[in-house]
Amino acid sequence: MKKGLKNVSLKMVSDSAVEKIHNKSLSLLEDLGIYSESDLILDVFKKNGANVDSSERIIKIPKDMVEEALKLTPKSFVLHGRVPAMDILLEPGMIYFGSGGSPEPYIYDYDDNQRRRSSKKDMEECTRLGEALKNIDFLGSICCAGDKPENLQIFHEYDALLRNTNKPLLYSAPSRYHMQKFIEMAAVVSGGESQLRKKPSIGIFTETISPMKVGKYSDGTIDAAQMGIPVVVALAPMMGATSPATKAGTLVQGNAEALFGVVLSQMVKSGTPVMYGPGTGTFDMAVTEYSYASPEQAAARTIVAQLGEYYKLPTYNLGGATESKMPDAEAGSQAMMGMLLNALSGITLTKVLGTLASGMYGSKEMLLICDEIAHMVREVLKGVNIDDETVALNVIKEVGFSGNFLGHEHTFENFREEFFFPNLFKRQTIDEWENTSKKSILDVANQKVEQILEKAKPVDLPKNADEELQKVLADIEKAYLKK
Repeated sequence: MKKGLKNVSLKMVSDSAVEKIHNKSLSLLEDLGIYSESDLILDVFKKNGANVDSSERIIKIPKDMVEEALKLTPKSFVLHGRVPAMDILLEPGMIYFGSGGSPEPYIYDYDDNQRRRSSKKDMEECTRLGEALKNIDFLGSICCAGDKPENLQIFHEYDALLRNTNKPLLYSAPSRYHMQKFIEMAAVVSGGESQLRKKPSIGIFTETISPMKVGKYSDGTIDAAQMGIPVVVALAPMMGATSPATKAGTLVQGNAEALFGVVLSQMVKSGTPVMYGPGTGTFDMAVTEYSYASPEQAAARTIVAQLGEYYKLPTYNLGGATESKMPDAEAGSQAMMGMLLNALSGITLTKVLGTLASGMYGSKEMLLICDEIAHMVREVLKGVNIDDETVALNVIKEVGFSGNFLGHEHTFENFREEFFFPNLFKRQTIDEWENTSKKSILDVANQKVEQILEKAKPVDLPKNADEELQKVLADIEKAYLKK
C-alpha cells in the first residue's frame, strides 16, 4: 500500500474563518435548501426525516442532520487498486496525484500540433501510460472513446480503463443505469461482486448542479453507497456565474452543496467512504468559459483543504489543470502552481494531471510533464531533516578553508537521499544539449511516451473476464438498440 507524504500545513485563513464558512453553509442548507430534479433523491431524504417539500422539490436539511452525517463518514480509508501495491491510504493531509477526471472530447496530437477527436485507442494508451508512471497514483481520463456511438461511448471508456490499469479509478456515471453497469464491469475484473465490495477499486463522482440543485446525474450515488464504493463529492461552481463572484461566497455555497452530498451518501448507507471536493472555478468574463487554472481558484482551493481538515475528511480537487492549448511554458507553470499549492495545503487527491484547455482535451506528453512535476512536489514535501548527521558540523571542520566535499565519505553517504534526481527534465551542460538533440521538453516527453507505449500492454484479468466484459458491452448495445 502507498502512503502519501504529509503536507506542511499551509493555511490561507484562520480557524475562525473556516468555522464561519461552515456555519453559513449550514444556514444555506437549512433555510434555502437544495432543489432536486431527482425523485429518487427526494425519496431518500423524505424517508430519513429531512424537511422535504415534494411539490416544490426542495430539500431542507437541519444542522443536526449534517453533523450526524459527518460523524458517520469515515475519516480514513483505503482506495484500493486491483493489486495491493496500488492501494492508497486516504486521510486528511496525505498527498496523491491522478491523471485526468471525467471524459474529455479531444486529445492533443503531437505530430500535427493540434487537437483532434479522441478514440477508444487513445483511451487505452492514456490509461496504459498512467499505469506506467510512478507518480500517478490514481486514474481518470484525459480523453474519451469518441469514435464510438455517443450513447455507448462511456461504456467503452469503462472497458478501456478497466482493461489497462490496476490503479484505483475515479470516474463519472451520468445516470443510475451507467453506475450499475460500471459496477458490473468493475466486478468482472475484480474477481466478482463480493471481492469488489470487499476492496472497491473504483470511486464515483456525485455532483450537484450549482447553484444549489441536484439532478438525476447523482442517482448513481445510491448504488455506489449500497456497494460500499467510495463517493467523490465533486462539484463545479463558477465564481461570478453559478456562484458568487467572491471566493468566500463560492466557498460557502460549494461547501453547502458538498455537505449535501455527504448527507446523501450516509443516508443511503452509513459509513460510505467520501472524498470531499467542492470546486472553486472562475467564470472568465473575457472569454465566457470556465477557467481551470487561475490563481484565485488555486488560492481558494487551499481553503477547501482547511475545510477538509476541519471535517477530518480526505479531499479531492483540481490541481494539474491548465488553460494552455498545448504542453508549453504556460501549461507547466499553471500545473506547478496548482499541484504545489494543493500539496502544501493538504488536498489529498489532486486530479486532472495531463489535461489542457480547461479540460477540453488531454495530452500524453503533458501527463509525463505532470508526472515529473509531481516527482518534484514530493521532493519538496519530504522537507529538510535537521539532526547531528545532516548538520555535518564535524565534516565542515574537517574540510576546513581550502578543501571540498566531493570526496568526503559524508557526501557519498548522503547525496542520494538529499539530492533530487529528475526523470524527465534531464540535466545537461549547454554543450551536451547543443551537440546531441537540442530537443524541447515537449519533444523529450513525446519520445518518452513512445518508448513507454511500445512496451505497455493491457493488465492481466481474472479467468474469463475478457469474455464477460465483451458480453456486458454486447448486452448494453442490445438494450440501447431497443430504445
